[in-house]
Amino acid sequence: MNQFDPAIVITILAFAGIGVTGLTEMVKRFLRASGVTTYLISLVISAAATAFVLIQASAFAIVPFVIYTIIVFLEANGIYKFVAKPAKK
Repeated sequence: MNQFDPAIVITILAFAGIGVTGLTEMVKRFLRASGVTTYLISLVISAAATAFVLIQASAFAIVPFVIYTIIVFLEANGIYKFVAKPAKK
């Protein structure tokens, strides 16, 4: 597996029906986590979902696992908010 496949990222984000983002938010609220702890929770959930999907697809390897985990982690934590254009006043 030497290529990035956006379909795999979409599959990981949709993991378990409610999605990694929703699952992450539920766990954060249930544990009443704040600060750095919320990012650690998100990273663990992102890594678990990524590993599960890659194993199911028989495509598990360390490098893709790390890359997809980072992408899913950033997406689950709203990285799109940082690259959005600021609103004009």
